[in-house]
Amino acid sequence: MNQLLTHVDWSIQEADAAIDALKTDVVAGLTAQEAAERLSVNGRNELQPELPVPAWRRILAQFQSPLIYLLLVAIAIALLAWGVEDFAGWPIDALVIAAVVLLNAALGYLEEGKARDAVAAFARMTEASSSVIRNGKRLQINSTELVIGDMLLLAESDAVGADARLTQAATLRVLEAPLTGEREAVLKNQANIEYAVALGDRLNMVFKGTAVAQGTGLAVVTATGTATEI
Repeated sequence: MNQLLTHVDWSIQEADAAIDALKTDVVAGLTAQEAAERLSVNGRNELQPELPVPAWRRILAQFQSPLIYLLLVAIAIALLAWGVEDFAGWPIDALVIAAVVLLNAALGYLEEGKARDAVAAFARMTEASSSVIRNGKRLQINSTELVIGDMLLLAESDAVGADARLTQAATLRVLEAPLTGEREAVLKNQANIEYAVALGDRLNMVFKGTAVAQGTGLAVVTATGTATEI
């Protein structure tokens, strides 16, 4: 089972159809052997940070855009005009444009750093344990070991370890603020949705990085790791 199936919009698929497509069993779940094979194919269920990039490369990348190229050309033209005028006074135009370019680069560098920190924070936040059914038994495993097709058991105060299509839900409310910004817990259900809707309206789905505020549920894992919506 590979991550290609994660491109499917599972919210508009019947729960039984999702179970069949993901080759699992709603009662027995996956076998230990099948889970191990899927883990080896798709990798661990974690948000992998990008390989570290040297600071000088990240700074240089801030100057690599068509707009910046135009501004650099404008600086060169302004300096050329200043030279034609025998370098009289200060090249105000060139200095102003240069200041804008440098300020833009500094802001871009800082924002990129914040984004990297956010990814690292999400990775730490989603490190938790999950309850699954495997070989017909309920097991508690590290969420990094979840695989596509796992039957995920949800209960109050659980962290949702992966994206999953609900097959059962009993007064299930999920806090999705990290994903959608919605402060109130969202009431979930297993009913099929007839057409594609926005992420926050996929009431028959639960997503990695969110948390169960109330109720219980059973869901089949549809995406793990960097293929998840988070």
